[in-house]
This record gives sequence, C-alpha cells and structure tokens, in this order.
Amino acid sequence: MYIGKIVNASSHVDYVCQIYGPGEAEQIPAPLDYCFGSFVGIEQDDGEQLVGLIANTTLLNPEFGNLGPRLSPQEDLAVFSPDYLAEQATLVAITVIGALQRGNAIQGVPAVCAGIDARVRRLTDGEVETFHNHDGRFRMGYLSLLQAMDANPLIPPLLLQVTHDLIGRFPDQARRLAILRCNLAWRCAVLPAG
Repeated sequence: MYIGKIVNASSHVDYVCQIYGPGEAEQIPAPLDYCFGSFVGIEQDDGEQLVGLIANTTLLNPEFGNLGPRLSPQEDLAVFSPDYLAEQATLVAITVIGALQRGNAIQGVPAVCAGIDARVRRLTDGEVETFHNHDGRFRMGYLSLLQAMDANPLIPPLLLQVTHDLIGRFPDQARRLAILRCNLAWRCAVLPAG
C-alpha cells in the first residue's frame, strides 16, 4: 500500500514523506500504515527501491493559532472557494537503511538517493524478510548506521521497536534478538543518565 511521497531531504539518508490525504490516493493510509518503526520502500525510477524506517512524525497545521474570524466556514469552502488548498499535512521522517536491488538486499548507506515525489509504500512481510536475509543468514548490517545517529533522541526507541518487530518476524532469531534488545534497552536507560 502506498502511504505518501517524498517531499524533502536533509541528508542522503534522512527524508520527509508527506502522507497521502483525501483525494490524493485511492486508499487513504491509516495511522497504523505509517507507524513508528515501520519498514518502508521508496521507489526509484529504475524499479528498484530504497529501504527505510519511519523514525518520526510531524503534524503540519498552518492555521494553528489563527483564531480570527473567517469569511467562510470550513465546510463552505468547497462551494465558495473551490480553489482553496487544504494545507494541513502529516509528515513522517524516514531514515534510509539500505536498498532492495534486483531481489538482493543491500544494508547500509545506498549509493543512490531518492527523488522528489518518489512514492513511498509499506514493505510486505516477504520484502522485510528478504532485506534481512544475506546468503541464507539473518543480518542487521544497518544497526551501526542507526547507532551512529546518537544526536537523534528517537533512535534508541526506534531500535527497540525494530528489534521487537523482528523478534516476531524471525522466531529462529528470537533469542539473539532478545539479547540485542536487552542490551539496547540498558543503553537507552543508562547512557542518558551519564
């Protein structure tokens, strides 16, 4: 399911996706479709895709604080001002952690970047499994990339969410992932205390 399109980037791996609103897609995504820690694919022109994690959400409402009188009530705008654009939006931050190219998973910083208006969709369970499979072995090669982003306070909870999700997807790796998750939880609790 497509959830939105890329509208901005602050680096080679940090993108902003605007979630589709009414009239922009056949099916409007529900909040669970773009929840924190979801694996998403950013489509490329060549049919390949970047793989990312939803790492934050921002609600954009330009009318916040504008308590002055209105010439037209909100429900009459479609009739009296058909060219009025709804400027409210839901934006999600996506941290790119690799790519799926010709059925192969590449973890880490990809060589290519996403383009403006590139479509974003939630990855299927099979695609998430393919992304974590390296020659028949489970792999989380993007872990060090995320841990290096220590300036972002949401990275530790993101890693906890991802490991929790992966425990359910890879039962044969549950013990190793549980140990990793305990280590991450300890770091999340102890390191900020100094």
